[in-house]
Amino acid sequence: MSRMDAVVLEEWGGDLTVREVERPEPAPGEVRVDVRACGVTRTIENAVRGGLSDDPGLTPRIPGHEFAGVVDAVGDGVTDVAVGDRVLAYFYLTCGRCDRCRRGDTNQCTDFGGWFGVHRDGAYADATTIPASNVLPLPDGASFAEGAVAADGLATPLHVCDRTGVGDDDTVLVLGAAGRIGVHLSKLAAARGAHVLAADVHDDRLAHVDAVTPDAVTPVDARGDDFPERVRAATPYGEGPTVVVDTVGDLETLRDAWAALAMGGQVVTLTTHHERSFAPLLKEFVVTEASVVGSRYATKDEVVRAARLLADDRVEVDDARTVDLAGVPEYHRDLRAGDAYGMAVLEP
Repeated sequence: MSRMDAVVLEEWGGDLTVREVERPEPAPGEVRVDVRACGVTRTIENAVRGGLSDDPGLTPRIPGHEFAGVVDAVGDGVTDVAVGDRVLAYFYLTCGRCDRCRRGDTNQCTDFGGWFGVHRDGAYADATTIPASNVLPLPDGASFAEGAVAADGLATPLHVCDRTGVGDDDTVLVLGAAGRIGVHLSKLAAARGAHVLAADVHDDRLAHVDAVTPDAVTPVDARGDDFPERVRAATPYGEGPTVVVDTVGDLETLRDAWAALAMGGQVVTLTTHHERSFAPLLKEFVVTEASVVGSRYATKDEVVRAARLLADDRVEVDDARTVDLAGVPEYHRDLRAGDAYGMAVLEP
């Protein structure tokens, strides 16, 4: 059996190392993909630290789920994917049989099998195997790097915008705007006609947001006790944002955003900080008719739509740093230390 290089995690919360492993063969119903690009992101760092599962029986593990590549082998029974197909990946391991899957709401699968890169080896490698049902067509005109961004970095913001109905009468406040989700959400909401307030807490992060987003996006410093007042002042008539999207999970900032929210507004959480709780008084929901909304990844359709947005230049991908396999562990150390923003793309 042939060998390949991969980034391997020996135990949850441990360090990543690059070593040689056996090149996988696709089982029945699976395909093998030659990995051309894979996002190196905070979501994967969360998984590496055991934030999705800390079952020791799942390690050692090759992480990485936000990837695109070319199919180079198919397993028995695979008829709808062929060698040579350009594909991008769907993160969730879904059953395809439950009512939610059959109606297209694959992110709500009720017989959920876990996460690619957590419950089975992922794409921090020269090649990976994945269920054929988890590969989606990479549109013509989309680069492999754009496919890697679309797989989560833009698909998740697209689901948020669809779920909240973001349009040209909205002001959207993005908390943690310099991250890959925050930047692409800011761009997408602006493309839908919304005014966007992109909040972050460091000057270099705010400068990055200002440099890579359109004029409809206004960077806002989230530091200081007057943050709610400054947010309200930056919205039409001082009414506050109609949609707040939390990508960080910082409870103090989230409370400030709730205080600034417009009447009838929506606060969206998509973080994976499982032990944190945000609970306004019940009467506040009644008085303001505001709501707190959860947003869970994206559907398969939304992943492909996200890739088409990039392929058609309707949304521009954030400038991404490129790393090879040897550079992945160092970038994860930067993520863990809070010294990285935006996203990096692995090109094995």
